[in-house]
Order: sequence, then C-alpha cells, then structure tokens
Amino acid sequence: MSLLSQKTHGEESIKFTKWLLSILGVWPFVKRQSTTIEIRLAILLQLFCHILLAFVIIPSVFHIFLREVNLNVQIALFGPVGFVITNLLKYSAIIYHRDSIRRCINYIDSDWRAIRDQDHRDIMMENVSTAKNLTILCASFMYTGGMMYHTVMPFLLTNPIAADRNSSNRPIVYPGYDIVFNPYVSPAYEMIFISHCLAAMIIYTITTVSCNLAASFVTHACGQIQILIARLHYLMDNDEDKSEKYLQREIGGIIRYHARILRFTVEIEKILREICLVEVVASTLIICLLEYYCLTTWNESETIGICTYLILLISLSFNIFIFCFIGELLQEQVFTVKYYPFMLLQFSNAGTSIYMTEWYRLPPNSVLMLILMIAIAQVPRKITAGGLIDLSRNSFITVIKTSLVYLNLLRTVEA
Repeated sequence: MSLLSQKTHGEESIKFTKWLLSILGVWPFVKRQSTTIEIRLAILLQLFCHILLAFVIIPSVFHIFLREVNLNVQIALFGPVGFVITNLLKYSAIIYHRDSIRRCINYIDSDWRAIRDQDHRDIMMENVSTAKNLTILCASFMYTGGMMYHTVMPFLLTNPIAADRNSSNRPIVYPGYDIVFNPYVSPAYEMIFISHCLAAMIIYTITTVSCNLAASFVTHACGQIQILIARLHYLMDNDEDKSEKYLQREIGGIIRYHARILRFTVEIEKILREICLVEVVASTLIICLLEYYCLTTWNESETIGICTYLILLISLSFNIFIFCFIGELLQEQVFTVKYYPFMLLQFSNAGTSIYMTEWYRLPPNSVLMLILMIAIAQVPRKITAGGLIDLSRNSFITVIKTSLVYLNLLRTVEA
C-alpha cells in the first residue's frame, strides 16, 4: 500500500474528530502544524463559545436560585441549565488536555503510516468504522432531540410548567434576562433566540466530540491489540527454519509494539478522566430529571414534549453507555473478531490470547520474553471517572439505578 493511501486512511480515521474540534476552536492546537492566523482565530472561537455559554448560564442560574419560587419551575430549569454547565466543564477539560489529544492523534497517524499488511489495514479500518458509527449515532440523537427542545417544543408546550416559565407568548428556553432588559420585544427576542440556538449547537458538539474522542481512541487501541496478537500468531505459525536470533528480534518488536499501545492507553485515560467524571455525575442527575419531565408531559398529554424528552433521555443514556462500554473494552484489553453496535460476538483478554498461542514451539529463550508481556497484560488498562469510578457496563447499570432512586426521591419531595 502506498504512503499516500496510508496517509489518506489516517486522515479519514480522524475526520470527524477534526470537524468537531474545528467547530470548537481546538483543532489548530492539536494538529501537527498551525499558522499564527489559525491559532488566533481558534482563540477567538473559543472565547466566543465561552461567552455564549456564559450568556445562557449566568442569567438562568440567577433566576433559578434568587428569583424563582415555584419548585416545579425550578426543577424544570435544573435539567437544561445543568446540561449547559456540564458541557462547559467538558469543553474546558478538552482544551486543558489538548497536548494529550495531540499525542494520541500523532499515535494514530504514526500507526497508519507504519502499516504494511493488508490484513492489519482491514483490522484498523473495521475499528475506524466502529468509531464513526458510534459518533454518528451520538450526534444524531443529541442534535435531533436537542434542537427540537430549543426550537420546536417551547412554542408547542402548553403544560403549566412551560406556561410559568415564560411571561409572554414568545417563549425563551433559558430565562433571567428580564432583570436587565425586556427580552420579549424585537430585536432583543430574536437575538436571544438565535444565541440560544447557537449555544445549543455548541453544547451538542461538545457532547458529540467527547463521545468521538473516547470511541476513536479506544477502538484504535483495541485494533492495535488485534494486530499485535495477529503478528504473534503469524510468528508461531511460521517459525520453522527460523533462527533463534530472528525469533528473539521479532518477539522484541512485538513487545515494543505492546509497550507503545500501553503508552497510548495512558494518554487516553488522561484525556477522559475529568470528562468521564463530569459525564457520570451529570448523567445520573440529568437522566433523573428527564425521566421526571417525561412523566410530567405524559400526564399533560404533550406529544411533542414526550417525544423530545424521550429522545434526549435515550441520547444521554446512550452517551454514558458508550463511555462505560469502551471503558470495559480498554480495561479488559479486548480484541473484537466481529462487531455490531451494542454487541461483541467474540472477545478475549490479550494476555490470555498470548498464552493460548503455541508458545511451547519457540526456543526457551524466546519463550521467556513472552512472560513479561503476559504479566503486563494482566494489569488492566482503565478509563476512570476522575480516578474514583472504573467505567464498565456495571457502572452504566449503577447510573441508571441511581437515577431511578433520585426520581423516586424527587417525586416524594414534590408530593
């Protein structure tokens, strides 16, 4: 395969990451070379995003805690405002870890440039396809439900909570501006409405890029483990008439390859540590509130509201599921034989896979070199939420159960 083709596939593997980070003004800080103009424009874009999110958060928080006395309205506002604050924190974490993101992207680029075997290339392409599918699903859910919430639902809801949230027939998703000026007259209303839509695009882009970074980096790591095991199996199956020196050199290369994968996983965990902490805490609370909103709109027979809240509920549940699922993939150092969304048909621990090869056919000195690799593989690579919670499928179940407990508590308080 030509170097140009390898470079093209490497760029294709991070295409969505590039698009999403460019929207947020982060890409010039993570790509290999950026011009001064690109850096300055990126800084301005980041400043614009922060100002826009602050324009939503500050009046709304002030309104919730200092002006609003209706508990139902406060509960109705906690969810959307909390979601904006959550994504602002994730945005800050992404910017803070831009150097680690750059190193991970360089790892991916180097791996694509070094690929020589067509089977290895197919493995990497399969994992790229997995990451793309997860990103597309996340973006589809988030943008569909989110933009419905900001553009369609405020004009159609007629339940008491929605009515109390706005003092005009021209609804505003995030209140609190009336303390400074009248937000319901033109052109103030149009400017606020547009700013809220732009803020919504930003927060759903942040949510999507968080999922994309996790999916792209972890699936790439899993693909590299698949390639490592494939190289080892090839060596075992073709060890006849090969000198011990040759075998030791090849196994040494495999061990260095494994060490490189481990360094890559360390960078992944560093990037996702704060993002996952915010995601777990916020998802538990916001999923609880979305369940509450679904019940409220169901009782009021608001079809548009029910559909919107259900889409958002599925979106956030799917999002936290992805983080927990890929956290378990990395923790077990699995390699996939065939992948379908939400299901692994076959997987195996890397250390166990090495042990199950016909290692006994190798010379004794070569076998000793595999012991370190098996030992290191027994120490799981983890994605943690702030170093406090190991993300796994059990963590996802815990999040859902906790949200239901909070829902029961919330309904008790309301009653």
